[in-house]
Amino acid sequence: MLRREDSIREAGSAWLSLAKMLEMTFQRREGFYSELAKLTEAGFGIREALRLMVESGLQEAESNRVERMESALAEGRSIAGAFAAAEVSKLEAVLIEAGERSGKIATAYRHLAEYFGMLAAARRKALQALVYPLVLLHLGMLLAAIPVGDLMEGLDFTRVVVRLGISLALAYGGIGLGYLWVRSALAKAPTDAGVDRALNRIPWVGKARRSLAMARYARVDHAAVLAGLPMEETVRLAGEASLSGELTAAVERIVPAVKEGMAIGPLMVGEPAFPKSFSRSYLTAEESGTLDQDLDRWAKHFANEASERVDRLTVMLPKLGYALIVAFVVWKILGFYSGYFGLIEELGG
Repeated sequence: MLRREDSIREAGSAWLSLAKMLEMTFQRREGFYSELAKLTEAGFGIREALRLMVESGLQEAESNRVERMESALAEGRSIAGAFAAAEVSKLEAVLIEAGERSGKIATAYRHLAEYFGMLAAARRKALQALVYPLVLLHLGMLLAAIPVGDLMEGLDFTRVVVRLGISLALAYGGIGLGYLWVRSALAKAPTDAGVDRALNRIPWVGKARRSLAMARYARVDHAAVLAGLPMEETVRLAGEASLSGELTAAVERIVPAVKEGMAIGPLMVGEPAFPKSFSRSYLTAEESGTLDQDLDRWAKHFANEASERVDRLTVMLPKLGYALIVAFVVWKILGFYSGYFGLIEELGG
């Protein structure tokens, strides 16, 4: 019994270590932008801030990024150009360019630090929630590898090992194919409205994705408004940075009217990709001249909403896994007793 509990704890510890390693990409980005924001707010220029960050000790990924940025700055490129040389994501590039143009670059760094911090926390919670379902899944496959006849007549360990190996191969093969499918779908979603719409219909997952997309949209829209960018450029950049095919397609439909000078709010109201409450608020904010304040409020709202929905997702998925595994174990136990009583009847007859 103690050995089994030790094995479960070791498996859980190994999975948590993997979770921590996978989380580091978002966590490092959060730390990177937090430090930049702090130094910028203290009055340090970008080159001096980068030098201090290097002196404080950076991991390889950050060091490579800083080297490319320093080279670009030495060539006379802007801060946004330096980040572009470091091959940052679309969201990072747009927010930093808007922050530089508006003179509020520290605010852009803060937005990015908060965003990546939220993603790091969400990933950590999701991976932690999978620890015990995965342990139970492997125990369930072990039970499936033991035939009922072996339990009554004596275990054939060779047979059990072979059956367990086949079960594990099939399970991991299925997980691998599922992972590749998900990666492919997620890669298409930012530009394919159909794929994005399909992913958004997945229970629990879809709502979290929508909130994250709207958080990105509102953040970039807010930064672009502060920078004084033309409204056509503002809405297009926000759509691209949302990483949502649905939102991008909606933006493409309203851009021609925006070019002609129409207000964005009334156009948004007619697009189902945008939440109705957000569209109505955008419309009234345009009329009242409080668009920058409203967008800042909505960006925080969607970020909090996304975090809450990820929390619900990390609660519901393990419960679903537990239910399936428990049902399998019950079925296995019933199968054992059915075979056991059948054997007794044969002996008695």
